[in-house]
Amino acid sequence: MKYGLNNFVIGCVALASTHVFAEEPAQLDLSLKPVSYIGDIGWQSFRLPKVTLSRTSSVANTHWNTLDNGLIQQISYNVARLLYRDVGKAPQLPTLKIVFEDMKGVAYKEGDFNGAIIHLSAQYFEKFATTHSEQAVYDELIGVLYHEIAHAYQLDDHNYKEIGPVIEGIADVVRMKAGYVDFSHRKVGGAYDSGYKTTAFYLHWLEQTLKPNLLVELNAQLDPNDDIKWSWALFAKESGISLTESWNKYQESL
Repeated sequence: MKYGLNNFVIGCVALASTHVFAEEPAQLDLSLKPVSYIGDIGWQSFRLPKVTLSRTSSVANTHWNTLDNGLIQQISYNVARLLYRDVGKAPQLPTLKIVFEDMKGVAYKEGDFNGAIIHLSAQYFEKFATTHSEQAVYDELIGVLYHEIAHAYQLDDHNYKEIGPVIEGIADVVRMKAGYVDFSHRKVGGAYDSGYKTTAFYLHWLEQTLKPNLLVELNAQLDPNDDIKWSWALFAKESGISLTESWNKYQESL
C-alpha cells in the first residue's frame, strides 16, 4: 500500500519507528487506509492489549482470515491516539477478544477497561459480501472494528442509557477519521442528537469548521469520575457552540 508522508505519524504498532506500515493482509489483494495524528514520543509507553481472535461460526469468511493480533493492536493504538491527547489519560486494556459468531445485528462490545470482548456477526458480513466487492467487504470489517474498539477505549459518563446517541456518534467519528465512513452517505435531515453517522457527520463538521480537537475534548467531557453529568447543554456551554445555529449551518452545507 502507498502512503503520503508528512509531519504526521501514520498509524502503526511498531512505535519505535516514525513511519512503519502494517503488512498487507494475506492472500486477498486488499489495502488498509492510513491514520494520521501528530507525533508524540510519549506514546511509546502505551501498552497494547493482549489480543485473542476466536471464530465460533461455521460461515466461511476469507476476510476474517486476514485478521491477526498485530492488526487488532494497531487499530487499538490508532483509536487511543484519536480519542486522547495525553497517553497518561488513555485506558490501557489488558485484554481484547474478537469473536466471529452466529448472531443477529452487526456487532457489539461488552466489558470495560479491565478487558473487552467484541462480537461480530458472521451472518451480517456474509450478506454484505453478496452485493459488495472484496475491498468493500474488507473495509466494512475494518470499519466495524474501529467503531467497536472505539467503544472499548472511549469514556461514556457511565450513562449510555441517556446519552447513547453521542457515544455512538463519537465511535463513528473515530471510524470516520480512520477512513472507513463514506461521506456520500451524508444527507439533510435528522438532528444533532440522532446518534451514529448523523451525529458523527455533524461532530466532524464542527471539528473542521469551528472547534479543532473537538473529538478529544468531547471524549474528555464524558469522564465518569469528574462528578459532572454530561448533556448537550453542557457540551454547548463548554465548547461555546450554539447547537441550533451550528446544526442549521451544517444542514445548509450539505
